[in-house]
Formats: sequence, structure tokens, C-alpha cells
Amino acid sequence: MTYWTIWWVWIAFALTLAILETLAPAFVFAGMTIGATAIGILLALGVTFGQSFPWALATFGALSLIATLALRFRFGPRRNETRIIRDDINR
Repeated sequence: MTYWTIWWVWIAFALTLAILETLAPAFVFAGMTIGATAIGILLALGVTFGQSFPWALATFGALSLIATLALRFRFGPRRNETRIIRDDINR
């Protein structure tokens, strides 16, 4: 049995990505964290991806992309909320 077919390896990978996200908080690893968690859950439920690493990796990439776009849409930059400070706050 290879490591990529074990569900807890993907969950551990997701935890590692979540820790990296806290070190670089810019939604860089958040989508991949959700994708790895989803793959771990699918493997725990019995989905085998045909025992093919490329299919598992492609599914991880697709889920990560969808999660990244969803997070970007939900928490992305807000428009028309720029705060302009015209006076010195130390006066």
C-alpha cells in the first residue's frame, strides 16, 4: 500500500498546509488545505480513485482550485472600502 492511498496521510498533509497558511496568511495554502482534507475524507469513505495517483492528484488540484476561487470570492478584496486618512492622528 502506498502512502497516497492512506486517508490520514492526506489529513496530515492538510494540517501541514494549514500551519503554512498561518505563517503566510494570504490565502496561499487555504484552498490546498481544503482540497487535501476533501481527498482524505473521500479516501476514508472508500473512494479509491481507481488506485491511480494521477487521478487522486488531479482531483486534489480540481478541488483545491474550486476551494481557492470560493475563498477568494467570499473573502477577497472589498471594493469601495478604501479608508483614506486626511488628517494626522497624532494632533
